[in-house]
Amino acid sequence: MESPAKILVIGNYPPPLCGWAIQTKFVVQELRRRGHVCEVLKINENRQQPSPEYIDVQSGRDYMRKTFRYARRGYRLNVHMNAMGYKGYLLALAAVIAGRLGGRPALISFHGGLSQKYFPRDRDLAHWMYRILFRLSGGIACNGGLIKDTIEQYNLGPVRVEDLPGFSPRYLQFERENFEAPVEEFLARRAPLIFCYVSFRPEYRLEVVRTAMAKLRERHPDSGFIWLGLPAAELKEAQHWVSAWPADERESLLLLGNLTHDQFLSLLTRCTIYLRPPACDGVAASVLEAIALKVPVVASENGRRPPGVVTYADTDADDMCAKLTYVVENLLEVKAALRNDPAVDNVARTADWLVRDSSKSSV
Repeated sequence: MESPAKILVIGNYPPPLCGWAIQTKFVVQELRRRGHVCEVLKINENRQQPSPEYIDVQSGRDYMRKTFRYARRGYRLNVHMNAMGYKGYLLALAAVIAGRLGGRPALISFHGGLSQKYFPRDRDLAHWMYRILFRLSGGIACNGGLIKDTIEQYNLGPVRVEDLPGFSPRYLQFERENFEAPVEEFLARRAPLIFCYVSFRPEYRLEVVRTAMAKLRERHPDSGFIWLGLPAAELKEAQHWVSAWPADERESLLLLGNLTHDQFLSLLTRCTIYLRPPACDGVAASVLEAIALKVPVVASENGRRPPGVVTYADTDADDMCAKLTYVVENLLEVKAALRNDPAVDNVARTADWLVRDSSKSSV
């Protein structure tokens, strides 16, 4: 029998939960179930808090030390990243260099779509930086065919790109939960309910969302919006911003932090619409979850939305409101058009990819 693969996953890991963290959690569980050695180097919120569930990161120097140490110990590194900021690029670059020096080129899980801050770019500095990063890797996984094609245009040589969307039927297995009284009261007195997973960052277009909220309430005065998924630091910023709104605006918004996956899906299934503002994402797992659960999705147009999603022009609050209004007033028709096609188990496919490439000798 072949010896177990040894893999170090570098990325978001719960708590708190997000799309990246959910994917990592399920893939790590699958690898361990198969008998492989898999550790997680946590780089998101709470990364400095030690836990037996993951490897903590205390600083940039600590990240470098642990990354290179695991590479020397024969682990294949798998780093998760997108192209929205320079910090993620530097973390990924350190991982691929460590992988090369350790004789096992690191694998990159590339998140996001074709409207990211530094990707794709045409022959400028960012283009060459990402070309170097991609070519130093041992392989790349992304979440869509168009994204795969675009990465391959960076002249990768022998590096292979895999289309491995971050969604699986396993994501839909959850226990329904009820919520504390203030949340339940909000759900009871507001309709329609617009569910929106956000961050307090420019790409989430919160000013555009706010304007569309006000316009929707002119036609449907009892509309309620739920913003959730905010990390602790961003939640404080959002609360401070919202506190300056007029009372009627504040009362139409339920502002939540991060939820467990069971809570996330329980709340999603009780809402009328899932609103997805960022255009920089790829094929978002939460969008596929909503479609599978028969919750209509209204999302910014980015060329990669699944069938059944109602799209609007990215920064156009009037168009966002028009599409929300259309879905609210044609709800049964829109829901009937949603197709819950059997999804491939991308958790298993991702585990296969990691094990296959981790069993190879140095490149």
